[in-house]
Amino acid sequence: MNICSNCGVELDENITECPLCRNRPVDSPREKPVNETYPSDIIRLYKDEFRRHLLELTGIIALSGIFVCTIVDLVIDKGLMWSLYADISILSTWIILSILLTDFRKYFVALPVLLLNILLMLFLFDLFSPPVKWFLPIGLPVASFFFISVAVIVFLVKVLSFRGFSILGFSFLLLILFCITTEVFFDKYLFDQVDIRWSAIAGGAIFPISLILFFMHFRMKRGRQLDSFFHV
Repeated sequence: MNICSNCGVELDENITECPLCRNRPVDSPREKPVNETYPSDIIRLYKDEFRRHLLELTGIIALSGIFVCTIVDLVIDKGLMWSLYADISILSTWIILSILLTDFRKYFVALPVLLLNILLMLFLFDLFSPPVKWFLPIGLPVASFFFISVAVIVFLVKVLSFRGFSILGFSFLLLILFCITTEVFFDKYLFDQVDIRWSAIAGGAIFPISLILFFMHFRMKRGRQLDSFFHV
């Protein structure tokens, strides 16, 4: 189908001249590739621009906070003391926000960067508070296990086709392991021996909840509705 570029009349394929204005027709724009803009594109561009502005705003706030804390510490204490902890905390928080605003959709890239950021912050805290050295015996293993647990949950969310209550069940199991791991490393560091107490109590309270969630998940996976499950 051709269309006249002068008067807009639709013409047959075999007509080479418009019978109204004697102008030669051109191909219909419907047959030409057209770059169209969809509402989803506008929303995506708006979100990207919003993230960029928010990233710039948080960067300005973080730098302002670091500057204020440093100046106040220098004026009052005549040196860098408590401002070191405040500056590191502000900078680490800004890095976390930046990752969440940019590359958090790439989970297995964002999570290692977040882990390195937290470990670096804990290491600097330990470095600025001598003679106590707790980073290697406590900070490194506990933080690493926490991020490994988060990575496992993200992996399960990506892999499992039917998620539902199973993700919560796995999360509670990982929480139990995290509590046990935390108590083990703290006991080893503080008392040079391991005595599982509060983590066992927490695990005993959480484990039945995890079993209930798994049971509900598999019942729903088989097609049973919650109303028949609870006999409502």
